[in-house]
Amino acid sequence: MHYGDEYGIVCDRPLDLDRLTPAALGRLFRNAHRLTGFDSAGDRSFIEDEALDCFEGQPLCYRVDDSSMIEINNSTINRPMVIRNQMADLVSFQFVSMVRRSEFLGKRRHVHDLGPALIVTAIPQKEVTYRVPETEVPIRHVAIYTTLSSILERMGESREVYPDWLAELLAGSERKTQQRVFFLEDIYREPIWSCFHLPVSGSLLGPWMAAKFGELLCIGLQILKNSHASVDRGPLDFDLPWAEKIRKARSILSLEYACPPSLPQLARMLGISETQLKTGFKSMNGTTIMQYCINKRVEAARLLLKDNRHSISEIGDIVGYEDHSAFSRAFRRLNDCSPQEWRRTWSR
Repeated sequence: MHYGDEYGIVCDRPLDLDRLTPAALGRLFRNAHRLTGFDSAGDRSFIEDEALDCFEGQPLCYRVDDSSMIEINNSTINRPMVIRNQMADLVSFQFVSMVRRSEFLGKRRHVHDLGPALIVTAIPQKEVTYRVPETEVPIRHVAIYTTLSSILERMGESREVYPDWLAELLAGSERKTQQRVFFLEDIYREPIWSCFHLPVSGSLLGPWMAAKFGELLCIGLQILKNSHASVDRGPLDFDLPWAEKIRKARSILSLEYACPPSLPQLARMLGISETQLKTGFKSMNGTTIMQYCINKRVEAARLLLKDNRHSISEIGDIVGYEDHSAFSRAFRRLNDCSPQEWRRTWSR
């Protein structure tokens, strides 16, 4: 695992990363301020660097060992800035306590809470990353970082039970950075929420952070396993009540919105007819299966646009659109603006 020192610069106005070349970004960071230093910290120690004065609240970063780190961030940035880091052979699980969806009705913006989410990022080879955090918006996430190439061996797991995209990265047949978004069930709220209300202090905080790293790593890996198993497994349980089967369908689609099972396949998994599945899903969720998946794709795209790590076309690929124009059309229908316009609006 390579997790380089983080550097930050404060800007006069928000930057649009899609419009800057790597050379231009490099010039901006000539006199950057170091925010964190993972390599220079000792095992079982907090990574403490002086924060820029644009932070309200300091992220809590703890190095478990040379291949494990956990970060609890409950801060706000009051001035535009850009953060740079260099990473390689790294996988991160970023648990976001609350994802919020914004929509405009006329000139008024309405915000809806969508609950917690998980962003999984796998970086196999050396890559320089840039992030543009939102200003005046509380940052509430906990992230863990560990070695990509040896993660399954260390946990005693087999590649076969994980998604193909991860197995291909681990086998070396895919070298491109991959990122996935998962919307989490209610059961995962407490492990995330407890990070923002620390139950211990003093010398106990370090061991608690190390234990929390292990807990969240297991949760993240289990979510990946579930996303793989949801399509490949056989029928769930033919004796389940009808409403429970529809709820199971929703859970499967929440994980597999980027590449959902076909209607016949999903119906076979649930042990109900296609007609029962279509009508029951529309009745319980107020939308069709296809539109539910589109909504999830666009919600995931909004989260990735705010993360500012990928280009528009890459985000379209991540959330399941091979055709960039189809992604733009779907995004515009639900947001009344293009992905590029939405990103610019949120970065102001």
